[in-house]
Amino acid sequence: MKPSEEKFLKWFLIALMIIIGFWGLARVISQLQHGEFGWFAALTPFMMLIPLFYNLMVFPHWDMKDERWRRIIERSSYISSQIFILVLAGLLLVLATYPTDWTALQTVLAVFVLYGLTHTVITIVLTKRM
Repeated sequence: MKPSEEKFLKWFLIALMIIIGFWGLARVISQLQHGEFGWFAALTPFMMLIPLFYNLMVFPHWDMKDERWRRIIERSSYISSQIFILVLAGLLLVLATYPTDWTALQTVLAVFVLYGLTHTVITIVLTKRM
């Protein structure tokens, strides 16, 4: 990628993250003003920030011909899948005792958000360390 394209992509992602962040805050503030707070509805904009942040942090390293990048992706996928299995086991234990009133959709959404966050954080950390 040309340096001008990289700079444009970086600023585009930052602007998009700011817009979506304001949208999310507006949804939260609107719900609080109406006296109710549904975290499920307020979480949607913030879930959209995960892939944008991921792209912002790792786009300089996106060369699929690079062996280092392949190792980073393989290692982060492996670590994320192990954490995902542990979280599913913990979620099974927690939900088996019925302490929450989550619906199946909310539970699946929470698992996907957690997996997205762990994969994003692990990939960013490995990109900086390797």
